[in-house]
Amino acid sequence: MNYLKYTLLTVFLAFCLGVSAGTIKGKVTDSKTKEPLIGATVTLIGSSKKLTTSVNLDGTYIFRNVPVGSYKIKINFAGYKSSDDLVAEIKSVNDLVIAGTELKEEVTDLAEVQVKSEYSKESDNSVRAIERTGNVVQNILSAKAIELSPDVTVANSLQRMSGVSLQSSSSGEGKYAIIRGMDQRYNTTLVNGIKIPSPDDRYRYVPMNLFPSDILERLEVIKALTPNMEGDAVGGVMNLVMKNAPNKEEFKVFAAGGNALLFSDRPFSTFDHSSINKKSPYETTNGGNAIDSSSFPKNNLRIKNQSMPLNFQTGLTYGNRFFHKKLGFLVSLSYQNMYRGTNQSVIRQYPGAILVPNANGKIGNTIENYPQFNDVLINQISIQQKRFALNNKWDYIFNSRNKISLYNLYVRMDEFQTRLSSDTDINTNPGNLVINKRTSWQIQSIYNSTLHGEHKISTALNLDWSAAYSRAKQEFPDLAQYNVDNKLWNRFSSDSLIYNHDSALVKSMSRSWSHNTDQDISAYVNLTWLKKICHRNMEFGFGGMFRHKIRDNFYRTYTLSSSNSNSPQLINIDSIKYSFNTAVGDVPSGDPGVARNYSITENVSAAYLQAKFMATDKLQILGGIRFENTDQSYSTDLTPYLNAKTGKINYYDILPSLHFRYTIDRLRSIRASYFRSLIRPGFVEITPSYTPATETEAYDQQGNPKLKHTTADNYDVRFELFHKAADQLLVGAFYKRIYNPIEVTFSHYKVTGGNSSPGDNILTPTNIGNVNNYGIELLYTKYFGKFGISANYTYTHSATTTTKFYLAYDTTKRSTKTDSVSQTRPLQGQAEHIGNISLLFKDHKLGLDIQLAYVYTGERIQLVNTFYNLDTWQAPYNQLDLSFTKKIVKRLEIYGKVNNLTNEKTKFYIKQPFILDKGHPLPFQDESKHIFVRRDVFKTSYSLGLRFKI
Repeated sequence: MNYLKYTLLTVFLAFCLGVSAGTIKGKVTDSKTKEPLIGATVTLIGSSKKLTTSVNLDGTYIFRNVPVGSYKIKINFAGYKSSDDLVAEIKSVNDLVIAGTELKEEVTDLAEVQVKSEYSKESDNSVRAIERTGNVVQNILSAKAIELSPDVTVANSLQRMSGVSLQSSSSGEGKYAIIRGMDQRYNTTLVNGIKIPSPDDRYRYVPMNLFPSDILERLEVIKALTPNMEGDAVGGVMNLVMKNAPNKEEFKVFAAGGNALLFSDRPFSTFDHSSINKKSPYETTNGGNAIDSSSFPKNNLRIKNQSMPLNFQTGLTYGNRFFHKKLGFLVSLSYQNMYRGTNQSVIRQYPGAILVPNANGKIGNTIENYPQFNDVLINQISIQQKRFALNNKWDYIFNSRNKISLYNLYVRMDEFQTRLSSDTDINTNPGNLVINKRTSWQIQSIYNSTLHGEHKISTALNLDWSAAYSRAKQEFPDLAQYNVDNKLWNRFSSDSLIYNHDSALVKSMSRSWSHNTDQDISAYVNLTWLKKICHRNMEFGFGGMFRHKIRDNFYRTYTLSSSNSNSPQLINIDSIKYSFNTAVGDVPSGDPGVARNYSITENVSAAYLQAKFMATDKLQILGGIRFENTDQSYSTDLTPYLNAKTGKINYYDILPSLHFRYTIDRLRSIRASYFRSLIRPGFVEITPSYTPATETEAYDQQGNPKLKHTTADNYDVRFELFHKAADQLLVGAFYKRIYNPIEVTFSHYKVTGGNSSPGDNILTPTNIGNVNNYGIELLYTKYFGKFGISANYTYTHSATTTTKFYLAYDTTKRSTKTDSVSQTRPLQGQAEHIGNISLLFKDHKLGLDIQLAYVYTGERIQLVNTFYNLDTWQAPYNQLDLSFTKKIVKRLEIYGKVNNLTNEKTKFYIKQPFILDKGHPLPFQDESKHIFVRRDVFKTSYSLGLRFKI
């Protein structure tokens, strides 16, 4: 019996060992670049068995438990010739066979036209090749990486890149990019290499949340400029490369839905925007005639609530080639309808002053230069965003020497915002409470059309050119709000104010219209001449560009007084009657604002000369010089006798640059570069425009006609290791010497038409003196079979010393006095530490991709105060996001995105110790070392969708 057991056991083990005899391992790479072909299909074909697997992130594949025998290995990958001539043989138990191979790209010759069938240009492999072989220091995010990330806009995708942080909008969504600690004004946005205008009514920088991320082929952040690039960038250049015409038919479609969990705790507030007139009464009545209270319907002030509105997004891409692949076509559509919100608490301060905690006048209790606060705002913000994007590309290949293409891009975002605000005076008891209800409809759009040609004139001379038309537009039709005064019974209850309806006092209603356009007509010409000198190939480039820009801004606001202001319980808008009361300053024709109606013309012309050559077999040198001329003129609606009603500005810049790339071997290289660049002030910043605080911002804002443009000397060095296609190690350092940098600071004076007079605390653009900015950048990406890690860290340091006010107490005169002191601080908006880390899992066989992404942004100055040590800082911010993709069937997959898993809040503070004032306590203080002046709560949001690809 025992003998039978041992016999059966022996047979069973022999059978098992025979079935699982050996292992076959291999690696699949590109025959030229040696890059792993991630996702390639590997099929193992034997006499009685057929196995299939996919190539991992590091290019490897593996078959385990392979029976003894001979096998043919077949490898397939899009755009490459199939390989089926590889043979592996398992000869005995535990045999290990290594079977690597290289694939060659497919190339089709069509008469004089050569069409190359490439693997996906949207892959990580593709962008790593561009980074490795490019002329400048840059970081690139592929469409595949964007697709997997938790982000639905280009803005939030940017924060995943090395050295980039974000300035968020009121909804908590990323809006503007800060590169290497440089404020958004120091960065430029391109679409397919062409500079685009901004719809913003104040500044040049483009709101990056305007672009859905699914229309991109790749996202580039260029950190060093060559002479053939426009010279207006100090931090960096964001180049949005749109999807291109494919080499064969391509079709993709997706749809997703989700929620913002903020609205599980409170309703989403909305209003009827269908009846809003996009033109102001001033425009519809041809100059303000016959305007009365009936010109301002109340439909858009009737606020209603929704419960847990559904977010929705969808997109479609289709492309193909025709006429023997000479004509290429692609259209990409994207639509998003997203609901966002913020619970916001703001403590508004006025200039630093003397604080007497006991309010008894004793000198010993006086604290000098301590911030004073007058009111607390609690805002409940609800935002609906509708994004639409259309990207279209046509290209025609005449022959191997001539090619022409036409790009068209249109993006638009409609943002409907409802803000319910409680504003209380904390210096009186009982305090005066103002309930404000505001609704707005913001429309931002950008259109760009670029005709581009590439021509090989001779074997040594190439020509490329572009002609572009771009138009950016923003509209704020009927920004409406009204106020109701009250008296407080109690001061604060969590994030809400308790008010007494019986003491309601209806105040004024305001309605404003504004719209602006920014139109560019541009032309670019580049010639490249190839010449061999001293047995070395030289490449000479020369060319130029011209841009004609016209920007117009219209603004008109109306204030109407209530005729039943003493009636109780008048919180409902329908029960309030409004009319123009000229005795208190209501103007029926409307207020045009101070220089807020203006027109600006700007002509920028440039010429450059550059050369590129291999000084040795390993050292590439690229250098040259660029010349730019800026010619501006503006006119405003100020009265003629003011000296800043109109203005003309003209300046020239000479911008040299020099770039080195030393190739140690195929995997390693060192870069070093120098370039000079400039930044032009925002359009409204050079006009004497004035915006009151009550309309859109917490503080008054104004322009500065004396503002100078900024220039900078920039130095970079970077070591690069591209061990595999997606694996990389980048270690770099940078230094910038910035001349006349611009910051928005508090000013004690109001600028009107160039004449200064004492005024309130007003946000004003100012040149702050020369600044040094330097830092280091680290980027590391590594894949281990199915697992990967991608991390980057940037340290940035800057220091500027400015003169500030210090409010002191004169013990002899028993009165306050204002002294001047110097203070050193970082640049506005610059975080000393920013970092990203992503944990990745990819299993091609399961069709599963998972990414857990973490972003850290250190503390940074949000607002610069004219008083010593009273700047407003944003607290360090952490965000954790999760995303996944799972293949259901061959061409259909499900995906999900979860943002802000940890419910991180945005906080702002003044770096002064909080001193408890029992007479007038400050709310929302949770520690003693800082005074918190603002807190934004967004909570978690998620989406779940389906994606279909051909």
